[in-house]
Amino acid sequence: MKRIYIYILIFLIFAGAGGVISFFPLNYYSEVNKISEKYKVDREIIYSVIKIESNFREHIVSHKGAVGLMQIMPPTGKWMAESHDLPYSREMLLDPVYNIKIGTLYLHYLMDRYDGDIEKVLVAYNAGPARLRDGSWKKFKETKNYLIKYKIANFFYRIRLYFR
Repeated sequence: MKRIYIYILIFLIFAGAGGVISFFPLNYYSEVNKISEKYKVDREIIYSVIKIESNFREHIVSHKGAVGLMQIMPPTGKWMAESHDLPYSREMLLDPVYNIKIGTLYLHYLMDRYDGDIEKVLVAYNAGPARLRDGSWKKFKETKNYLIKYKIANFFYRIRLYFR
C-alpha cells in the first residue's frame, strides 16, 4: 500500500495540478453521470476503469479482442445487452457512450455478484470470473498491476470529481 502513495506523491511533484487535470480527464461527463446514476456504479469507478483500460482511446481494440473505452469483450457485451433488452452489435461497442453503458452494466453485475468487494470486481473485470474463482489471477502480474493502477486512478478521480 505504501508503494501506491509513493507513486501518487511522485506524480504530484512532477505533474502539478495542471498535469493531474490533463492526465485524468472527465470526458463524457454528463453521459457518465447519467449512466452512473441509472446503474448505481460510482463515477470514479467508471472513470478509473476507462483510464486504465483504454486511456480514453475510443476505437481501440486489444490483441485479445476487447473493444472500446472500457475494453468490452464482444461475448460479454452481447450478454449484457441481451440481458437488459438493449440492441447489440460488435460495431456498437465502438460507440463511446454505448461502450460506457455496457461496461457499467457489467461492473454493476460484478458488484452484485461479489457483494461490492471492489478488488474482486476488478479482478473479475480484468482477468475474468473463472480466474478469480480458482485464484489463478495471482499468477498474472498484469492483474496485480491493474489493481495498483486502479487505486491510483480512483484516488485522482475522487479528487477531480469532488472539485468539479
